[in-house]
Amino acid sequence: MRIVNRKGKTEGLRSPVMSWWTAQMQQSSGPVCRMCLQEPGDPEKLGEFLQRDNLRIHYFCLILSSGLPQRGRASDGFHGFLPEDIKKETSRAARKTCFVCKKKGAAIFCQKERCRRNFHLPCGRERGCISQFFGEYKSFCEKHRPTQDIQPEKRAEDDCILCCESLSGGNDDNIQSPCCSRMIYHRKCIQKYAHSSAKHFFKCPQCNNREEFPKEMLRMGIHIPDRDAAWELEPGAFSELYQRHQHCDAPICLYKDGRDNFESEGRWSLILCTTCGSQGTHRSCSSLRRNSKKWECAECISTDCIFKNIGEIPGCSKTLSPRRHFYRETGQNSSQEENPGPSFLQESSELSSPEKTDSSCWERRRSTWRAKRVKISKCRKKKE
Repeated sequence: MRIVNRKGKTEGLRSPVMSWWTAQMQQSSGPVCRMCLQEPGDPEKLGEFLQRDNLRIHYFCLILSSGLPQRGRASDGFHGFLPEDIKKETSRAARKTCFVCKKKGAAIFCQKERCRRNFHLPCGRERGCISQFFGEYKSFCEKHRPTQDIQPEKRAEDDCILCCESLSGGNDDNIQSPCCSRMIYHRKCIQKYAHSSAKHFFKCPQCNNREEFPKEMLRMGIHIPDRDAAWELEPGAFSELYQRHQHCDAPICLYKDGRDNFESEGRWSLILCTTCGSQGTHRSCSSLRRNSKKWECAECISTDCIFKNIGEIPGCSKTLSPRRHFYRETGQNSSQEENPGPSFLQESSELSSPEKTDSSCWERRRSTWRAKRVKISKCRKKKE
């Protein structure tokens, strides 16, 4: 049908594809995806619901559409997918029929050669189709999807360690680990675990494998988002790290205003432990100098005494405070060295080295020869 404007000029043919898409949009009460014509739904199954300029689409429908190119930058359009390309892909998908629901708008087709099955993303998930979220982002129908050799007797005996429920259902509902005695999990449990832990924390729940396990899960259609973990994205997740200790932990606090008060400078300023930072003291409460900037609490001193070399340990027995069991002052202005010296293993290895033994024997011989008035002449190498 041709459209004629008021001036009598013909504008062109009305696209039957756009009229079909408009009719489908009018039937829905709320916002729907431009590709699959479904509501936002579960983000673990359909991805984030993106909206911009009256264009709404699921993130998974966007990246899994078989004919949609990514021609823009990451900041352009929807993660590099331009709006004009999305509209062209919608027009192409409007001519394809989903083999599950028998409706048009199927933008995903099976990547197996000579397979002509098209499907919507939600319909394919219900039927058992798999989409891979790496490389070329291929999708496969339930006949050509990647498979695993899961033994039925083992599935009947074991339980999913993520939800502690029985592994009921077929192989499509379960997934097997390539490591740790090939444990079996629910597919939905693994997807929920991957969506929470994300790329940097996703590993085998049983043996913490970070190489084989993520590769196999990607091959089997598990989406592992490339972002921070869910618990790191919560508001105020790291607020405790920005809180500074503001309390004097000395056994006897000498400040007149109490332990919770201190001055910015001077003898009543608060000094935190240089090792842990979880305890503090007033300068005068620990008999610290005015210009001293480093101090260690009793817990850190005891830890240093355990792991340092045997014998006299710098800083563990010498303090500037009469309460030696609680304080140690460190720094350039103190009587202690900032570097405590070599560790126990390092010192033991040095004592057992032949160079140290030979030098000590040589010194004893020299003292004996000097007592006997034996002249010791040094050998000098001739210059070439």
